[in-house]
Amino acid sequence: METLEIVKKIIEKAEEKKGEDIVVLEIGKINPVIADYMVIITGTVPIHTRAIADNIIGGLKEYGVIPHHLEGYTEGRWIAVDYGDIMINIFLPELRDYYKLEWLWSDAPRLEYTAEGIKQ
Repeated sequence: METLEIVKKIIEKAEEKKGEDIVVLEIGKINPVIADYMVIITGTVPIHTRAIADNIIGGLKEYGVIPHHLEGYTEGRWIAVDYGDIMINIFLPELRDYYKLEWLWSDAPRLEYTAEGIKQ
């Protein structure tokens, strides 16, 4: 499965669980050591962030795509899922506002996505 196909599945799985304010940044253009893409998602409460993470992880597992690392799941305030080329950050609103990853990576191009696919 190609990296952009995985990103699209991540978006679909997050939207299925009503993930909010989904942003995809092409951070590999800025720092290719970390990842190629960063997906940022907001959940409303810890059980919601865990449900989003579960749906993404379970959905990608069906395609044989397994995360390298999962952090913050128990607390559910900021869940980081590392797929190597793709980093997913699922935040509660107050933590997303505090850490401001979109601002931190503001030089990275944002990808636009529609039902037809992802536009670079």
